[in-house]
Amino acid sequence: MTLSLKKNVIAEPAVAGWYAWSYLLPPQTLAKYLKNHYRNIVESYLADPQTHRTALRNARFLGGPFVYEQDGSYDRIRKWYDTAREQYAPLLELADAIDELEQKILPEQTGASLDQVYRRLPAPLAGRVELFYNRDNRTPDYRFIEPFLYASPYFDTALQQVRFSEVHQDARQFALTTPVLAYTPEQVLVTVPLESELLDTVFRGGLTEEELRRVIDGLGLDGERAAAFKGFFAEDPEPADSPGHAEPGEDVLEYVGHACVFVRHRGTTFLVDPVISYSGYGHESDGRFTFDDLPERIDYVMITHNHQDHMLLETLIKIRHRVGRVVIAKSANSSLVDPDLKRILTGLGFRDIVELDDLDTLDTPGGSITAVPFLGEHGDIRIRTKCGWMLDLDGTRVLFAADSTNVSPELYPQVTAALGQVHTVFIGMESVGAAVSWLYGPLFPEKLERRIDAGRRLKGSNFAQAAEIVDALGADSVYVYAMGQEPWLGAVMCVEYDEKHPAMIDSDRLVAHVGERGGTAKRLFLHETIAIRP
Repeated sequence: MTLSLKKNVIAEPAVAGWYAWSYLLPPQTLAKYLKNHYRNIVESYLADPQTHRTALRNARFLGGPFVYEQDGSYDRIRKWYDTAREQYAPLLELADAIDELEQKILPEQTGASLDQVYRRLPAPLAGRVELFYNRDNRTPDYRFIEPFLYASPYFDTALQQVRFSEVHQDARQFALTTPVLAYTPEQVLVTVPLESELLDTVFRGGLTEEELRRVIDGLGLDGERAAAFKGFFAEDPEPADSPGHAEPGEDVLEYVGHACVFVRHRGTTFLVDPVISYSGYGHESDGRFTFDDLPERIDYVMITHNHQDHMLLETLIKIRHRVGRVVIAKSANSSLVDPDLKRILTGLGFRDIVELDDLDTLDTPGGSITAVPFLGEHGDIRIRTKCGWMLDLDGTRVLFAADSTNVSPELYPQVTAALGQVHTVFIGMESVGAAVSWLYGPLFPEKLERRIDAGRRLKGSNFAQAAEIVDALGADSVYVYAMGQEPWLGAVMCVEYDEKHPAMIDSDRLVAHVGERGGTAKRLFLHETIAIRP
């Protein structure tokens, strides 16, 4: 008899008490989010919980800076925060140092040598940043020497945790604004580095009773917590003859949900932007693709960009033991808004990570992966860590464009000239999007004016932009995805559309546009098996 996690057991990663996403791994971004965002949320809640309760009864405030409550939340959060404030102190010191650099030291520099400025750096940054002027020779800027920050006291894996619990429905509360605590005896919160191989052992499953006991000991669990954790495991069934939606070895392209697509070609497996549904609670009758449908080996995971709904740590850590290589856009900035994604993934326990710059190509069995420029969707801030992926499958070219927008109409004709016709395009069309400050505001040195913030959006293409993209590429199959409609996305997204929403109208128009010129098009939802064009 062997034991594995029940299919409906979720494992929510946390850093410093908050649901983990990629910007909470680097010390410098964690510091700024703690100072300018999370601290404000929890202190606001503790001062006036009723305001949070009232706000969350209004749909327009979902995804805002409000705490979702469970039984006993207030007392548990208050007790936790008394301790957390002490843990935050070094990181808040780092955040203060960044503010001093950005708001006081750098603005004083107007073109003269920066040699002596290094001696004025606050202690948390000394030896950990490089200063320079932009090409106008007047505007100073800086970059982090990130390895030294990860080697500093400001990077503390003791702040990393995982909360295990069972889910019984798709709907989950928005996770990004509520402390990750053990609110009930049925939730088990363990302190463990997110890169720990113990987590791979847990998610791989197939454990004997003795192996499970060693895992429980390794996680520091005893008594009732150990018993509750053991209760998350069940006996493994006999192996199924034909697991998954496709026979092993069969070429297949499966839409998994949101921006996640699974491809098997010539026995090589690819997974784009992994965000996957759990199972085991009665919703599988809709034919969705779940963790159960993944193969034991995923040769390539391809991440288009560093947003929570495309690089979901909860999914990545769960599948890490299956993953061969992770392919990402080249990360070169080491800036506060664009930290090194390769280093983040390394801190999450991935060891084989390949960065591709624009139009760089990685050969794969029977084809290749090429990085395609990705413009827009990031509120006009300098984010280098983003690209679309063109997957060549024996000459059939499939582009995963994510939330690219055609802000430069001349771009995609050049892509076609360089790479040839793209036969199938997956494109996001959330054409309204959140204001740039919703995600990046805590990293800015000062608050954006409301007018400017409202005009700089985290959005995908509208109809006109998307139509120009697919026409320039010559695509005869077009699929609208990444619309945030799958019911299991509530932990990281609060998007609810009706048929009158601009994003739905725009995507319907694109589907009709492609159909009128004789192509195949569809707005995807839940799951879809798509033929690989011969």
